[in-house]
Amino acid sequence: MIHWQEQYNAKMPGLTINSPASGIILPLHAHTDPLYNTTVLPQAICIKLTHGTLIAPFAGVYERSLLAGRRLSFRHKSGLTLQLDLPEDSSLQHGEAIKPLVHDGEQVISGQPVLRLDPKLLQAETGYLVVLMVLPHPAILAVFSAERFVTAGLDAVFTLQMKKKQ
Repeated sequence: MIHWQEQYNAKMPGLTINSPASGIILPLHAHTDPLYNTTVLPQAICIKLTHGTLIAPFAGVYERSLLAGRRLSFRHKSGLTLQLDLPEDSSLQHGEAIKPLVHDGEQVISGQPVLRLDPKLLQAETGYLVVLMVLPHPAILAVFSAERFVTAGLDAVFTLQMKKKQ
């Protein structure tokens, strides 16, 4: 479950994860797709994109899956995995709106551009909402975020509080 803060506290203790996208962080219930705007995904948010280049939030393995590669996964060597889902769009199915910048299964570094979206996608009337989730990991105790604008690679999208090692 995401713990929403009134304002993001950059000094909050924990592991910060930089945003892979530039845009406005919103709670998941703001998403227009019923799959996402329920409470099925407890550690997820949406980001209303303002820029079409997506980057690696940390060093790890990058993978694309689902139809037309609309699910991006970033897996850190610790096992922590961030998953970003692009909305379903007919132009994605035909490969017209996505330009991959790295290959599936490739090792990426933090801040490396991985995918570029056609700027026309961002001009949709309701905006272009992507879903970003932290997949379950046994070491994660709590996940924090706040509604605000973030710049890819510069601003934290999540702060993870980890369980103490015993």
